[in-house]
Amino acid sequence: MPEELDPTQYEDFDFGFTSVDEDELNNLLTGDTTTPDEILAIKEKLDLILEINSTCDGATEVKQQYDELLVAKMSEIENIVLPLLVNLKKNKVKDYLYWPGTQRETQCELQIQKLLTITRG
Repeated sequence: MPEELDPTQYEDFDFGFTSVDEDELNNLLTGDTTTPDEILAIKEKLDLILEINSTCDGATEVKQQYDELLVAKMSEIENIVLPLLVNLKKNKVKDYLYWPGTQRETQCELQIQKLLTITRG
């Protein structure tokens, strides 16, 4: 069973978005609605990891080393993705997020580069 997630360990990483209600959103909208598409890239890398894992069944020592590396890599990925998700669910009362485009682009690019470093090494 996986360990219980402690959201407080991710609170010091601020992605720069703010929860807003509909009226606040209407006041803040600037027409910039672009968002990064990281999910597809992560899914493709995870599929590759699963495929590689299945081919190592006969080599116990190699598989064990690979499994250790996989756990370490997944932990690194978790530490990049979970702060965003934890921050996104912080305020259930407001339905909209205000995340200025330049700040969003900078934060997302930073996380994309971290993920690519991990997945493409």
